[in-house]
Amino acid sequence: MKSLAVVTFLLFFNINLNAQENQSDLAKLMSPTSEVVTIHDVELLPGQDAKVFETFVLKEIAPIYNKMEGQSFSLVKGDRGNRVNLYAFILSFKSIEDRDRIYPPSGDMVGDFGEDAIWQKLSSMAKVFYSHTDYVKVTH
Repeated sequence: MKSLAVVTFLLFFNINLNAQENQSDLAKLMSPTSEVVTIHDVELLPGQDAKVFETFVLKEIAPIYNKMEGQSFSLVKGDRGNRVNLYAFILSFKSIEDRDRIYPPSGDMVGDFGEDAIWQKLSSMAKVFYSHTDYVKVTH
């Protein structure tokens, strides 16, 4: 009976130790200094010219995002896979802290996002899916 208690204790101790190690690993993955990438799918509205859209986004939208410290903006276009010839906006952040500073968890927007006319023009050209996914860079 005593040996069963010792084995049970050791097993319980090992499980707790492994759980703590896994939580520690998770904490490393979610470090405030981890890089973050956010992807917003974009689809041109019918009748819109792709080159005009690309030029507008790169000259008017990209500078708004790129002027915010800790964030960079990319316009990408699907080349293979499920979204061929469809666009996405990719926001890259140097850290979770940067992402949270610019886009606080409260949902408030902080910073200068330019004139309403720019966003109205974007809305007239494309549908931007504001439901998005933030990806935290996994490091070991």
